[in-house]
Amino acid sequence: MTANIIRKIISFNRSSTSIERNLINSISLIFGIILLIVFICVDRGLDIWVQNQFDQGMIDQANYLKSQIKTNDQKPVITFDKHFMPEFKDIHHPHFFQLWQNNKTLMRSKTLENYPKINLIRPRLAIGKDKVVQVIMPNSEQGRASISYFIPLDAKHKTAPFYLTIYRSAKALDHLLWLVDVLLISSFILAMGTMRFITKKLIVKGLKPLEKINKELINYRKLKETLISEVYFPTPSKPVKEIDPIRHELNEFIHKNNQLVDNEKRITADIAHELKTPIAEMITLSEVHISYPDDQRISQTYPQDMLNIAQRMKVIVENLLLLQKASSSSFKTTIKEINLVELTDKIKDSLRFKYPHLKERLLHKEQPFNCIQADEFSLNVIIKNLIDNALFYSSQDSLVTLSWRTDNRGKRFVISNQTDKQVSQEQLKNLTKPLYQIDSSRTNIDHYGLGLSIVKKLCEKNNYQLDFSQNDENIFSVSVLISNG
Repeated sequence: MTANIIRKIISFNRSSTSIERNLINSISLIFGIILLIVFICVDRGLDIWVQNQFDQGMIDQANYLKSQIKTNDQKPVITFDKHFMPEFKDIHHPHFFQLWQNNKTLMRSKTLENYPKINLIRPRLAIGKDKVVQVIMPNSEQGRASISYFIPLDAKHKTAPFYLTIYRSAKALDHLLWLVDVLLISSFILAMGTMRFITKKLIVKGLKPLEKINKELINYRKLKETLISEVYFPTPSKPVKEIDPIRHELNEFIHKNNQLVDNEKRITADIAHELKTPIAEMITLSEVHISYPDDQRISQTYPQDMLNIAQRMKVIVENLLLLQKASSSSFKTTIKEINLVELTDKIKDSLRFKYPHLKERLLHKEQPFNCIQADEFSLNVIIKNLIDNALFYSSQDSLVTLSWRTDNRGKRFVISNQTDKQVSQEQLKNLTKPLYQIDSSRTNIDHYGLGLSIVKKLCEKNNYQLDFSQNDENIFSVSVLISNG
């Protein structure tokens, strides 16, 4: 049975997700989002920085051209040498500039000779201001324009301001921006791959203890054959904090499961023993009666003997069925108000045929209340079985007391009786096991060790607290606490 349960645990849901894969994907996703945000911010920052550097280069070029423009008697004098600016002559990668004063073109770059009807843009600006904008160049390429509206620094008299517009191709800028993007994307992919590889290595290493305990589960049947201690999965030399609770719970589960299996085997053997004895008696009596049909000593008692044996078997079967009912998940309780006086009288009537002196032996102490909220069937069976046990196992003609008490935890009833000998702690621990009897020789034939097992199961179903105790004067007490809810 244990091996089957372990096999089910191992093979549970073959399509279930992987912890390793989930951890790797989750960490990759989280760090991927963080890296993506960082790389987007870096990319945006670099794009702005590169574009600003490009624009600043155009403004510096415009400032150089402006510094070469002088005035002489309010007439412009242009002194810069075009040989130092070959980009304004290059036909393949042309730059363009145009200079105005009083709406009159003073100079155009050599590259504009191929576009005589095209003038560069000249938007309205404040004097002394520079501006860089995006434009379409005369050769239909994307470009950027630097526009300046200024008065030369050496102007001594009132001089009309100049307009200077420079066009520069943005192709180099676009190539640089694309290069930055490619480098950042490559870095992002490389970083993600490296991070995922390292994460996988760390997680696989971290999950080694889990894999080890999983292998132990797979090899459990082989381990079980060789293990002789109660530790089915021993603690390794270097225990893992997260795995130790799992190992402990597995050991507890297997231990409890083995106890249940052993208990089931014991119950099966005890049931067979309890039923085998009356069956053997019936067979023996029948064989003797058949062999000696005329023997009056046998024939006169034969019917009554058979009836007594059948009644004993009936009691055993009824108690086993009641135990099974109390243990069943389909067992339902119905809470209602119960009159304890009426309930106790009913129980006394049902036990009077077994104990003719019940009235003299059972002392029902005065109780502080007459009604209780509980399941009538459960309470009836519990009290009846406890009184029956107390009367049967108590010293001859001794009193059995039934008392009700109340405290802040709820209502409690206690049944006490005098015993002939002390009950050991081991015996107290085993009292509620099915078919367990303190008298291992099973000399009495009226009790079978099922009553307290039924009481325990019903207490568990109703969430009652069941306790046993015995004092030094051999007063044995059974206490059942019915909590306030």
